[in-house]
Amino acid sequence: MSSNPDVSVLSKYKQCLNCSATLAQDAKFCCECGQSTTPYGRPFLSFIKQSIHELLDIDGRLTLTLRTLFLKPGLVSYEISQGKRVKYTPALRLYIVSSLLFFLVFASFQNIYVADSARQNSTIEIYSRTMFVLFPLYALLINCFYRNSYYLFNLVFSMHIHSIAYFVLMIIGPLESIEAKNKALVLAQFIPATYYIWYLLTAFKVMYREPWWKTILKAMCIYFIYMAALGVVFDFILS
Repeated sequence: MSSNPDVSVLSKYKQCLNCSATLAQDAKFCCECGQSTTPYGRPFLSFIKQSIHELLDIDGRLTLTLRTLFLKPGLVSYEISQGKRVKYTPALRLYIVSSLLFFLVFASFQNIYVADSARQNSTIEIYSRTMFVLFPLYALLINCFYRNSYYLFNLVFSMHIHSIAYFVLMIIGPLESIEAKNKALVLAQFIPATYYIWYLLTAFKVMYREPWWKTILKAMCIYFIYMAALGVVFDFILS
């Protein structure tokens, strides 16, 4: 009887390049050390494609997350709070990507239509960094109005609300930059603004399951307190 391992059996496994653990051939990460099994020794374009895929989470989860996020306000956050997490793109990743896209779009239009583009770019950079620190404040305000809620779930909800806000502002921002050229563009901003108001109220209703009058009252109080806080913070930083 031969002492050599069966080749067909060995072909089903591979070794982790970091810790040499034996892994299934289709394993994407090492179960021992957590390192990705994707080799770096490959064409550069293939590496870039894979990196973008991992950053944006381009798969069925992203499609489902965006579709549900835009068409069914609050449902993604609510289902995550109920433990249904694996089918959705992580909230932090979605927030980072949407904020990056927004500030890139906004900066591009500022460079085209604003004379002092260098100063505008500096201001946008300040805004982007400040917002990343301040969106947890929105979750904290929610905690103050919904005392029985958990801060972690409120944080997820806050990231989803801010992600939608960035997508809406990506439409309103460019229109606002060029509205002086065509007054009809002022009216065009009304549609995404109305959508966001509807979205915000519906999301609070779906997430926290309270009567409409309480939902509207609390959502509006949270919104105005948060916007006032943002105004104070930005005035202080820019001064």
